[in-house]
Amino acid sequence: MRPFQTCKIPPPSRMMTPMLSNGTKVWVFLLATCIGFLVLGEHLGGRLGLLLGLLCAVALNALVFFWGETRILSQFQARKWVGTDPWGLQARISTLSRQLSISPPALYIVESPTATAFSVGFSARKPCLCLTTGLLEKLNDEELEAVLAQQLCHVSRMDSFFFGVTSILANSLMSIGEFLDRLWPANFFFEKKQKPFLTLLSPLGWLIVRGVVNRSTYYENDRTAANLIASRERLGEVLWRLEGLAQARPLDVPPCTAHFFIVNPEGGR
Repeated sequence: MRPFQTCKIPPPSRMMTPMLSNGTKVWVFLLATCIGFLVLGEHLGGRLGLLLGLLCAVALNALVFFWGETRILSQFQARKWVGTDPWGLQARISTLSRQLSISPPALYIVESPTATAFSVGFSARKPCLCLTTGLLEKLNDEELEAVLAQQLCHVSRMDSFFFGVTSILANSLMSIGEFLDRLWPANFFFEKKQKPFLTLLSPLGWLIVRGVVNRSTYYENDRTAANLIASRERLGEVLWRLEGLAQARPLDVPPCTAHFFIVNPEGGR
């Protein structure tokens, strides 16, 4: 259910500039989803179905803009950075954010030996940049700067918002499947629980993520980050090293969230 992220940076000639910005894609995606709820509800239940479709559309937007970011951070047990900053992360983030003309995101730490990073940024809240303790222990200053630049470029391009919306929608489908499975009559009588609805809805969640998140998104972002630190080689070496570390010590992540990370955190599993 998680798309694989490559760590190679292709030459500029092989990358195409997207016709629509990621911010526009987010709004088009949300609008299409809300209209889909209304049309499906009206088709299945008439006026009552239309009302239910409207409620689903409102609930989706509320989930995205007011609770989605908190849910994602809680899934990874991320805690906000407080106290001393021996790595100088806050100063580096402020400098890079100023170069990208964005507000510095809030810094969060995830207790994990896996060396990885991810970012989330919803328009209703301040963007968040999350680093694992394993990343801080294993990378030097130049490598940390490359990771920060790569993630801040995701925030600047609204990739993080784009990833978050798709993840929330896909996770919502799977949550509905899990809820319906609890009500499945056979599960009240047999010790081995059946999951027919989750089995049915999980591929739909996977298709949502794969349909809107593709490799060109990462390639374009990597090119922007390489230009920001003025070194394609340094960024490529860092991504290559993080990919190897993820293979050696994979990280268990919730479904439909691996595309947030700088490299595939599950090590290709």
